[in-house]
Amino acid sequence: MDIKPVTFGDEGQLATRELLRRIEALAPFRLAGHRTLHGQMSTLESIDRQYGGSAPLPLEDADELCAAILAQLAHWDAEASRRQLEAHEHVAALAIGVALWAIRHEVEITVPEPVANALAWRSNHCATRQELAAVFGLMQGVIAHLAPRLSPDLERSNPERPWRVLHVNLAITAIRTEDPALMDFAFDALDRALPDERAGFYAEALALALAPGIAPAVRERIEARHVHWTPR
Repeated sequence: MDIKPVTFGDEGQLATRELLRRIEALAPFRLAGHRTLHGQMSTLESIDRQYGGSAPLPLEDADELCAAILAQLAHWDAEASRRQLEAHEHVAALAIGVALWAIRHEVEITVPEPVANALAWRSNHCATRQELAAVFGLMQGVIAHLAPRLSPDLERSNPERPWRVLHVNLAITAIRTEDPALMDFAFDALDRALPDERAGFYAEALALALAPGIAPAVRERIEARHVHWTPR
């Protein structure tokens, strides 16, 4: 008979504790503001202890706390690149974890760029289709959470805007899974979110899909969208 360990806290609380372990693992890198960020992460854990790991919060400044954490994580990512530190995996995990904390508590994410970048990093470092599918699910959840704020997409002149980056990366991740259902979902989402860019996206994707080794089903789905959205 297997012995089951006793755990304290719900799944959300356990996830937040894992964020603290992640940030403690970064201590040897001596990243700027580590003590401050550790304190802010500890505040997330305290909130979970008080209100539960997945409950809406009666706190007006929770979005400001998340914004401050995500902004600092963006600085850490840049610092890790500048100093050539092997810290990107931890930083990406922290950014995604904070985003999931916000989603669980229905807190608005007002600084989405670090989350979009972290999801892109995670997708680029997946080794299996199962891992890609898991990242796809994370992207889908973040997009749904950000939709009320970002779906108007008023900054269409900026190719790095999070709304665009998230949808393009969702589609690319779906293509890499070679899963027809995920591709259809991502393509439908991209078509709705980026009407001015869908023709160009599918033209570029089709050019890449003509390379050897690309599954015929993947190529056919991309080609169908390309034909549909290419002006005649």
